[in-house]
Amino acid sequence: MNLTRSPCCHRLSFTNASSCPHCGKPFQPGVLTAKELGEDKAFGKKAHALFLVAFLTVPLVLFFLGLQVYP
Repeated sequence: MNLTRSPCCHRLSFTNASSCPHCGKPFQPGVLTAKELGEDKAFGKKAHALFLVAFLTVPLVLFFLGLQVYP
């Protein structure tokens, strides 16, 4: 069972729930599962971008430090 935010009240609810446990609004089948997949994909893109920035920054800093030490 995965958790995602409810589209009606934005509280956490299970993806296989038929209605919101907090406000009681019924869900259409598959809405929460699709929302969870979209959130996972967006998180994956952010994680990849952050890793790429960190992966490129460290060698660039070391390169410029090397230029300062050995002109």
